[in-house]
This record gives sequence, C-alpha cells and structure tokens, in this order.
Amino acid sequence: MLLGAYMWGPASYEMGALSPAERIAVALSQGSQIHPQYAREYQNGFAMSWSRSPFTNGCFAAWTDALRDAHYADLCQIDGRIVLAGEHASHIPAWQEGAVLSSLDAITRLHRRIANG
Repeated sequence: MLLGAYMWGPASYEMGALSPAERIAVALSQGSQIHPQYAREYQNGFAMSWSRSPFTNGCFAAWTDALRDAHYADLCQIDGRIVLAGEHASHIPAWQEGAVLSSLDAITRLHRRIANG
C-alpha cells in the first residue's frame, strides 16, 4: 500500500474536482516521476475527496489553543458506552499517527476503567 496523494488547501479542491479515476491517474503520473515503476506495478486504488463527502466538511480537526483548552478533555472522556478515538482526539491532527496514538490511549483508558471497576 502506498499513499499517492495527501493534500489540503487550493490543490485539494482542484484534485477533488476530478473523478476518482482521474485522481488516481494524476497520482500515478506524479508518483511515476519519483518511482518509474509506479504505474506499472499499480494494481488498484481508492480516491477520496473529503470536501465532497457529505457531513464531513474536511478530513481532519483544526484545533486552536482556545478550542482545545475548552473542549479537548471532554472529547476524550468515556461517556457511558461511547469512547472516541481518531486524529481529532489526538495532539497530532491530520495524520495517521495521531489516530493510532488516540486509539491506544482510548483502549488504555477503557481497560483501566474496566479493571478498576
């Protein structure tokens, strides 16, 4: 698996205006400039335009210091049977590392809650 493109700002809207097949073609063309075998070894792909996804309005959280101070602790609390995890519930927004670390934190907190009764 290889991430072919990850962008935001004006370039993301230009890319998002393309069809999924066109976005994949652009990623293959650009990736081939670095890895000549890229398009030849390509098997299948997926293209997501977050700005075109209903109810999402973007692909990552954009915390300000004031918003994080006001709401982050509440977001990360276990609420009955609901535990949230993801890049939005981490200090590393917009990246998979934040999502993974958030999930490990949520699992640890959930385990601690169960173990301590």
